[in-house]
Amino acid sequence: MKYNRRALFDQFVRFYHVIFDNYGESKVAIRGKMGALVRKARREISPDWSVEVRIQRLLQLVYRDWGFHCDPNNYFRSRNLYLPYILEYREGMPVSLGAIILYLAEALDLPIYPVNFPTQLILRVEIDDKVIFIDPWNGNSISQEKLQQLYEGAFGFGAQIQPEELERADLQLLFSRFEQLAKNALIREEHNDMAFRYIESLVHRSDDPYNIRDRGLVLAQMGAYPTALKDLEYFVDKCPQDPTSTFIRTQLSELKNELEQAPYAIH
Repeated sequence: MKYNRRALFDQFVRFYHVIFDNYGESKVAIRGKMGALVRKARREISPDWSVEVRIQRLLQLVYRDWGFHCDPNNYFRSRNLYLPYILEYREGMPVSLGAIILYLAEALDLPIYPVNFPTQLILRVEIDDKVIFIDPWNGNSISQEKLQQLYEGAFGFGAQIQPEELERADLQLLFSRFEQLAKNALIREEHNDMAFRYIESLVHRSDDPYNIRDRGLVLAQMGAYPTALKDLEYFVDKCPQDPTSTFIRTQLSELKNELEQAPYAIH
């Protein structure tokens, strides 16, 4: 079955659709800007070149000629997940720039695929029997030795990358990671209305306890204590061994105190 390299980009579109009201207008703008990038890339990249040269030229276009970049000072800002912002200011984070490269790779039929590397999205180039890894932070190739260093930095000295962690990403796992990243960004910046709309859309698709937990946390921030209490109690009941359950139990105690002091809180 054909691997859908556009699938991650489509998650960005869906996310923006849910949290903003101007989706119809933005959808046209996003489609127009991405179409323009595809046309520019096709003009600049000859189909007669080797696959490796075509990929190198695509990365030069994205990072050098078009100026896409990551800002380390604003790495986790939610705006780095908003496609209109990313396409207007050419600024994002590795997962958002990676999604754009994957979209272009699909349009140009280039063998670039996402990798669910634990620390951030990595891109995998497959040319015959050769595999090259690309860091979407800057478009440069990244060695397996460097990836091993990043892995040990995350999991401790001596931890070894498992071969499957460098294979093409399982798309459902990729989507789950994107969803958690998006939720975390909105919740951290207290964009409560947008976070609630996005999480509610996820709950309607699946009764994943982690989405219900996060909805409860947002509802607590919004002052909807009785409903938040139900969601958080559901999570603790379903996932008692999860490390966050200890924190949630503390939250439950605090919420019950809030309810006692504010019996007419929002339901």
